[in-house]
Amino acid sequence: MNWRHMLSGLVPSRLADLHRERRRQQRLHAERVAFYGKLVGRGDLVFDVGANIGERVAALLELGCRVVAVEPQAACVERLRRIKPGSGSLVIVAKACGAESGELLLRSGGDGDVLASLSEDYISTVSGSGRFATHRWDHEQKVEVTTLDALIAEHGSPRFIKIDVEGFESKVLAGLSSAPPVLSFEFTPELGASMRECIRRCAELGLREFNLSFGESMVFARPEWVEPERMLDIVGALEGDRWLFGDIFARRAESRVASSA
Repeated sequence: MNWRHMLSGLVPSRLADLHRERRRQQRLHAERVAFYGKLVGRGDLVFDVGANIGERVAALLELGCRVVAVEPQAACVERLRRIKPGSGSLVIVAKACGAESGELLLRSGGDGDVLASLSEDYISTVSGSGRFATHRWDHEQKVEVTTLDALIAEHGSPRFIKIDVEGFESKVLAGLSSAPPVLSFEFTPELGASMRECIRRCAELGLREFNLSFGESMVFARPEWVEPERMLDIVGALEGDRWLFGDIFARRAESRVASSA
């Protein structure tokens, strides 16, 4: 009898599942550290807008970054507070980010929801496309909203800004008037118009080279970075695909980073 099969019979299935999940999370964390290590280094200031429970925050802290984590959901903020900063430092801003300061309605499926959104267009689009047809955004709360410009005024100019706010990315970029060397925003192919708006806004701010990373692959999809017009073509080709997701990266031409894992 195979020894692995023998051992599997001795270990309760729940414990085995927990072990496999722990190993998977460790692997993903190591991949995030390696990937973001191509963009930032020790001492760099980074904004994580839409930090959720802090999976990317943890990777950035391991790299020794000074992280400003922006997250309006109370349950997520509690999780963020448990992250050990290690050689980095962490400031938590318990707010959302948008085009202007104020208050907005956040809809979610409950505390700590990764699909919580300020965008009604996002919710209706991903529900209708079938991407998240069974999800229910039946929890509502008013949240305080700040802007990237306000965060920069308070914390300084970051090396890198990561934006992952479920369809509200263009509004977040509207609140930014001075771009960092590198920036990323989540893309959802069904929201083609919003994605194109984000690309154009990045280009206006001087970020003229683009790449993308699919899902949680933690690799750049293209060996070379492309101009805004080419990225607009790529977004057009992906538009409507309800299975794809990932992040689009934009950088200044002088901000060279590695293009493969």
